[in-house]
Amino acid sequence: MKTRIILILLIISLSACGFHLRGSQQKSSVAVSKVYLINAGATTVIREVRSLIASAGAEVVSSRANAEFVLRLDREFYDQTVLSVSADTGKVEQYQVTVSVYMNLEDAAGKALVSSEEIRLAKDYTFDEDAVLGKIEEENVIRNELAKDAAAQVIRELNEAASAK
Repeated sequence: MKTRIILILLIISLSACGFHLRGSQQKSSVAVSKVYLINAGATTVIREVRSLIASAGAEVVSSRANAEFVLRLDREFYDQTVLSVSADTGKVEQYQVTVSVYMNLEDAAGKALVSSEEIRLAKDYTFDEDAVLGKIEEENVIRNELAKDAAAQVIRELNEAASAK
């Protein structure tokens, strides 16, 4: 009975968390050809943004003067909060990992298109004290997935600004 409930909860959490098979998402496209990136404390997310831009055939330029848009990402922050605690043992059963990053976007003329927009994403996972090493690795995987998802959100914002211009 207990395993059946756990299985049902696992299926529900997988469907609710945005789970997808690796490679099943469409390749992102970038509506601009040249972007200047400024990293102001968003190392992981900006690495993913750089990768998405390159894979879409656009170019990350080394000078503001050569760019169509200037994208600044800052204050990347990861947080872990307790979602549930066992009533029997008082031990943590579920955590939520959150990433926050702030985005600023300007056009080539320096006009602000997006100012200090927070991109915030979260995913949760169950914690098992008997498999601590595996759960630490799972948290690292979730952090990497959140960085990729945040980068995809940045690209969507960039495309929206480019198409509105």
